[in-house]
Amino acid sequence: MARMEIISGVERRRRWSKEAKLAILAEANQPGVRIGDVARRHDIYPAQIRLWRKTLSHFAVSATFLPVHLVNEVSLGQMPAAGGAPALIKIQLRNGRSLKVPADIERKTLSSLIACVEAA
Repeated sequence: MARMEIISGVERRRRWSKEAKLAILAEANQPGVRIGDVARRHDIYPAQIRLWRKTLSHFAVSATFLPVHLVNEVSLGQMPAAGGAPALIKIQLRNGRSLKVPADIERKTLSSLIACVEAA
């Protein structure tokens, strides 16, 4: 005989605290870990983890140091311009994408561009 489960009350949605969501996301972001395995351990769907990853990415800000390679020691006022074109800086982002911007770009504009490219 097959097992049957009868639910007598109204099924309610579970509420996850921001800390619990971030802990599950940290577990899912470990190298070599599959999202499906983490989802089964916590009894949630893998799509839920992906949704949390998308919506909570701005909460999981941690200090990350990336390598910087200096090409030449030239001050910004003396940046050489080939044929009148502004010097470009290539920025490699965490998600693997890169961004080429003029060296004299404003910090506010640059942060907006980086946020848009990382969110895409």
